[in-house]
Amino acid sequence: MKKVTYILLYVFAIVVTACTGGGVSDGGREKHAPQAADTIHTLRAAMGIYGYQPEQALRIIDSALIVGNIDEVQAEQCRARIYGMTLMREQMDSLLGGPADIRLDSAQSIAIRLLTNESIKASLTRLRDVYEILAYIERMQNDTLEWLHRSRQLIDVCRQIGPEAETDALRTEAEIGAALYAMSHEEEGMAKVDSVLTLLSDKGKFNELDAFIVASRRKITMLGSHDRYAETLPLARCIIERLDDYEAHPERYHDGSHREPKTDQKRADYIRFYRSQAQNFIAAAYASLGEQGNMLTAFRQIEDVVREATAREHIARYNAMQQQLEAERQREAARMAKESRRMIGFVSLLILLFAIYVFGQWRKTNKQNKILAQQIRDAVEYKEKYRELSTQNSKLSTDSKPCTLNSTLSDIELSTYLCDLIENEKLYLNPLFGRQTLIDLTGLSKERIGAAFSHGSEHARLTTFVRELRLTHAVRLMNEHPEMRLEQVCLASGFSNTTSFRRSFKEKFGISPSEFRETKE
Repeated sequence: MKKVTYILLYVFAIVVTACTGGGVSDGGREKHAPQAADTIHTLRAAMGIYGYQPEQALRIIDSALIVGNIDEVQAEQCRARIYGMTLMREQMDSLLGGPADIRLDSAQSIAIRLLTNESIKASLTRLRDVYEILAYIERMQNDTLEWLHRSRQLIDVCRQIGPEAETDALRTEAEIGAALYAMSHEEEGMAKVDSVLTLLSDKGKFNELDAFIVASRRKITMLGSHDRYAETLPLARCIIERLDDYEAHPERYHDGSHREPKTDQKRADYIRFYRSQAQNFIAAAYASLGEQGNMLTAFRQIEDVVREATAREHIARYNAMQQQLEAERQREAARMAKESRRMIGFVSLLILLFAIYVFGQWRKTNKQNKILAQQIRDAVEYKEKYRELSTQNSKLSTDSKPCTLNSTLSDIELSTYLCDLIENEKLYLNPLFGRQTLIDLTGLSKERIGAAFSHGSEHARLTTFVRELRLTHAVRLMNEHPEMRLEQVCLASGFSNTTSFRRSFKEKFGISPSEFRETKE
């Protein structure tokens, strides 16, 4: 009973463990409840890859919204930036299922809707982000007037934020100056760009460096549109000089701004990109000025940069593919693990149900065996009492002569005499006892003994009677001496081997000796 109980408890533990996924990790440490901070689905993770992996960034945003890392407004704000400002434009258009530049229309509609949201209007930094997205989108759509309007709104918000946003305001001022120059307001536009460059002339931090490069590129483009190439050379060289200084002393420029590259690789990519642009400006200027020697030198430098950039692009794409494959592998592994847990839980449940069924059957059988065993004990006890009474009322002398027995006793009387002899003298306890023993003791022939049992006894054969005596004796021993092993009971009852004992017991009583003994326990 105890063993079965332990088995059921063990199986139940398996089911609970399988259904809950277990309480201990691979390293043996107890798992804590999942927290939102544990997941990789964060705004920072999405914004770190949206330029070249917009689809994955959108999936991260959706997941971050589900786990509660961001709210719906933040999610919409991120989607607007991903749609409008990703570098994978065709991929995003295809993902949105529309014509070219549908991503810009989608981003614009989201951003305009966000401007009416109270949480956006209550936060200057979030409002700045939305205006920045709108200004970029409208510039990409060549809507100059609306772009200028958004850019001025962006500058106003930056100035309201304070000194930490002044550089962003200057960057936008340079963009406006370039737009005014393109709209034939050349003096006003050039003056605005020059004022920005003057304010950013000091080296400053990374944000100032980035704004300076943006303003310098705008001025170079403005000068080039009027063939003023000689004036572009100092600006392009200044960009390269400041990039060289940033490459040599990145710690001096560290400011923690959102525009600053977060890794050494991204910093190297940033420097190479803008350095190659500056070298392009220099090469174009020398070509326009007819300085072939300087032009060729600049072109060779550009070729080196292009080769490096091409190699980096291939590596970046390979890494992106590897990351995507790894993500797919992890998702598949998670799915398989989930299915495995479900299967283990289902199988464990079946095992538990089967164990309950077996336990029920065992209890039912055990109950029946107890009833049967009690009936066996009662029958043995009744036989013993009956035999004692019979012995007291009529007992034939075991000292009678064989010739007198043979001539005067009927088959019934002879069988009674022989049965009493076998039982009273406990001849059945000898494993070698048989018909020959009776022949030796009584002098009767084997035919006379056989006839006595076949015609005068309820036992058709001597062996049947002896077997019943042995079984009755075995039952008595198991009742009175539970400490005896079955092998000992077998030999003490006159059986020659345990196999015949077990088989005879089962045939006679319907249960095995072991089951009979268990009912006693």
